Amino acid sequence: MEISCYSQQRGFLISVFLLNVLIYWGGYWKVSGCFDSERKALTTFRKALNDPSNLLSSWDDDASHCCKWRGITCHNITGYVVKLDLHTHYDGFLIDGGINPAFSLSGRIDPALVQLKHLQFLDLSFNAFNGAPIPDFLGSMKELRHLILSWAGFSGRIPHQLGNLTKLISLKLSSDSLSAKNLWWLTSLPSLKYLHMSHVDLSKASHDWVHVMNMSPSFVELSLFDCGLSYISPTLPSVNFTSLRVLDLRLNNFNSTIPNWIANISSLVSLNFLDNNFHGEVPYDQISKLPNLEELWLGSTDDSLRVDWSEFLEGSWRKLKILHLSFSQLHGGIPNSIWNMTSLESLSLSFSENITGSIPRAITKLINLESLSLYGYKMHAAIPDWLHELKNLKHLSLQDCMLTGPIPAAHLGGLSSLEELDLSGNQLNGNIPAALGGLSSLLYLSLHGNQLNGNIPAALGGLSSLLYLSLRGNQLNGTIPTTLGQLSNLSGLDLSYNSLTGNVSESVFENLKKLRYLFLSSNSLVFDPHSDWAPPFQLHRIDLGSCHLGPRFPLWLRAQKYVEDLCLSNTTISGIIPTWFWDLTPQLLFLSLSNNQIFGQLPSPLKMHAQACIDLSLNHFNGPIPCILNGARVLDLSNNQFSGPIPPNFTSTMQYLEFFSAKGNQISGMIPSSIEGMNSLTVLDLSRNNIGGIIPLSLGNCVALEALDLSKNRLSGVIPTSLGQLRQLQTMHLSTNTLSGKIPSSLKKCTSLETLDLGHNNFSGHIPTWIGESFPALRILSLRSNMFSGNIPSQLSKLTSLHVLDVAQNYLSGSIPQSFENLMAMKNEQKINHVLSYGGMRSSYYKENLLVSVKGLVLEYTRTVSLVTCMDLSRNNLSGEIPEGFTGLLGLRALNLSGNHLAGKIPDKIGKLALLESLDFSENQLSGTIPQSISNLTFLSCLNLSFNNLWGKIPSGNQLQTFQNPSIYMGNIGLCGPPLLDKCVSDETPPGPGYVEKDEEEDEMRWFYSGLGPGFAVGFWALCGILVLKKSWRIVYYHFFDEMKDRLFP
Repeated sequence: MEISCYSQQRGFLISVFLLNVLIYWGGYWKVSGCFDSERKALTTFRKALNDPSNLLSSWDDDASHCCKWRGITCHNITGYVVKLDLHTHYDGFLIDGGINPAFSLSGRIDPALVQLKHLQFLDLSFNAFNGAPIPDFLGSMKELRHLILSWAGFSGRIPHQLGNLTKLISLKLSSDSLSAKNLWWLTSLPSLKYLHMSHVDLSKASHDWVHVMNMSPSFVELSLFDCGLSYISPTLPSVNFTSLRVLDLRLNNFNSTIPNWIANISSLVSLNFLDNNFHGEVPYDQISKLPNLEELWLGSTDDSLRVDWSEFLEGSWRKLKILHLSFSQLHGGIPNSIWNMTSLESLSLSFSENITGSIPRAITKLINLESLSLYGYKMHAAIPDWLHELKNLKHLSLQDCMLTGPIPAAHLGGLSSLEELDLSGNQLNGNIPAALGGLSSLLYLSLHGNQLNGNIPAALGGLSSLLYLSLRGNQLNGTIPTTLGQLSNLSGLDLSYNSLTGNVSESVFENLKKLRYLFLSSNSLVFDPHSDWAPPFQLHRIDLGSCHLGPRFPLWLRAQKYVEDLCLSNTTISGIIPTWFWDLTPQLLFLSLSNNQIFGQLPSPLKMHAQACIDLSLNHFNGPIPCILNGARVLDLSNNQFSGPIPPNFTSTMQYLEFFSAKGNQISGMIPSSIEGMNSLTVLDLSRNNIGGIIPLSLGNCVALEALDLSKNRLSGVIPTSLGQLRQLQTMHLSTNTLSGKIPSSLKKCTSLETLDLGHNNFSGHIPTWIGESFPALRILSLRSNMFSGNIPSQLSKLTSLHVLDVAQNYLSGSIPQSFENLMAMKNEQKINHVLSYGGMRSSYYKENLLVSVKGLVLEYTRTVSLVTCMDLSRNNLSGEIPEGFTGLLGLRALNLSGNHLAGKIPDKIGKLALLESLDFSENQLSGTIPQSISNLTFLSCLNLSFNNLWGKIPSGNQLQTFQNPSIYMGNIGLCGPPLLDKCVSDETPPGPGYVEKDEEEDEMRWFYSGLGPGFAVGFWALCGILVLKKSWRIVYYHFFDEMKDRLFP
């Protein structure tokens, strides 16, 4: 027995010795707790990374103990590196799914990583590797159990080499920049349990993805949210998902019924089928029998998935804890029988717009209910007075429910467990009740977008646990209570868009050390702390727009090291920006200093990053446009005093720029041909400058352009045919230049055009007929002040969206097309104002604008341009008559046909154009009387009928009584009556050629019968006397002989 024990002890000691030998010598040299080979591999890996915020500062080349470096975990016994976790601990916000590079890793994944031969866990998620592909060599790291690369900035195809990681348990690749042609490589991963590929483009794998997944019985979680899948097998010969607990297929486009095999996955705990374009009836009888189902999400945005309340509630749903029927086609109110779902902890009927009526009190019987979300439930009622009976309620969202009346303090105040309260987007009024300050567990309070008034109650300072407070968009007044400074856990404060006044005290922020988001914009607040004030917080997002901060630039911003979003627009700041401020810009995702009095030059180069949105418009910046390092997504330099040419290397760093406006400056030189490198550009606005030269051919390579405005410059030459490549172009302004030639036929490919403005140039030739056939969405066509000739093409009448047509001041001839009566957008009043804006992002976008000659003035329309309905064919050589069909264009507000050779009468039914504000038929050859119906134009404020051949009495009544300027009728020798001095001979019969008054004709006949001799003399002198003394007779008499002369001697 003693020998046996001794042998065991000896064997144990030998094992320990051999283990130490392996650790010490096993092909590696371990120094002070870290293998030298792994330390060198990590150091090489580190050198290939960009680390702007020093996340890896502990990775010291001289520090041998790499197991103590940030993100690294070594095995307790062997000492090998087994875990590398470098995901960004991100406290900021995502913009368009992207990460702020200033706070995350970027650069290159060095192959040295494969030297970590024992690595089991690798997490590089939420970094910014700028579109680099996932390295193929990761597939050779055979010991990996967990690979997490979600939202790391990788793009391209997922390498099939990942199928070599046979020990992999979890694989997380969620990203909207990755794709996969097929998923068969997943079948080589027998141990894979957790697969997250949300937002990955799997559209090319749609036909067989279900069969691939069905071959892997080990799956526990499968998340394919928003993957572009379009097919789901309706049947399966057998279901092998025997371990599957979570299935998330949200936001795909299956366009089918819910497959029956879902009911055979008995292990399912969570099923999410939100917005998959499923249609037909929901198979409640099958899904409700899933024995382990606890979470169910169903719904569809197109109302194609039908949910019958009575049938749904007949299901057993024994274990169901979470029920979300968002977006579903639910009708009527919530039935009382809902209380039968006794295990329910969370109920969401969000966005179910067909649900109306009050919430049934039976919900209070759901004693386990902790979360209730009825976003979009159209109640049209007050907040229910029994909500306090839901004692366990932690989350209550009644956003956009059309709630009215005051907030019931007594009832909501009883929800002592409440952590989230969202009553935003309703019509609640009255004061904010002080009783809300007693909800001690509250973490999130949002009352924004209501009609609440009065002061912010000081009692809200008692919400000691509050993390987020939003009172945005109400009618609150008074000052910000200092008690809000007691909210020591507050992370976000939004009081913007109210009527708050007074000075913001520094003491309000004294204890807000955790504050990250501060929004006080669109109030009348004054925030001008002492120059040596040291804020206790580090803000990430700041919006103080329209507050009074100036005239000094806020010095306290210098201490804010992590700002990503900064809006100081219209804050009365003046002077030069301090140099220290530009040290903040490399980390800014959004910067607005617009509408201030800032002057001076921008630093060059100006350091930004590729995702930045920069708005410096409406200031007094001068000097050259700076070169910008790293680029930006939005750059608005409009309405400043920048001068000189666009730098030739400006475009080299701007490959990600989407919006660029430099309008209203003093920029000269030419548009650089290198602009073709800005292939992400959606808006280019260089209008109102001194840019000369030609439009470069390379501009046609900016194929993402939606808005192009080069108007009011000194451009010459022709429109390059390459612009026909701009298939996404919606608005093009080239007016007020010296461009010439014909409109190139290549533009017919720009089928998305809504505005085409080529006015005030030297274009010639005929107006192309294809304009009416190629631009189905065209709203505005301006060819004004060019040298176009020929007829106006009748094909323009096919432009059913056209509401502004301006071809004035050309050399057009022929008649006005009769088919213009079919211009549909002019036949109806434009009642709804659609603000026409294009491209851009955040607060920067191109706003449609148009100069229109109406009412004798040149007016500029911007925000209301969609309401402008006008036609201007003036100053051409048009002939014929005014088409009678024009009187059917009931939406017209301005009609100008002046300065042509139009003849015939003014249409009798001109009074049908009841919305007309401006009417100009002057300088034509119109004849006949002015129709009485013109007095029906009650909105008319500008009228000009001068210099025609009109005669008769000028109509009166209604709006015509206000036109007292006789010049609007001058040049019509036959017109009479106010406001002309010429009185009409008779109110009943208008004067005309050969017309004589009845009484005078009888006198002449009596003289004739009494004697021819005396009668001749008397008659002769009577006639001559009348012509001398009676002006109206004299006008008619000579007008008669003028007409006779014209007929006899044409």
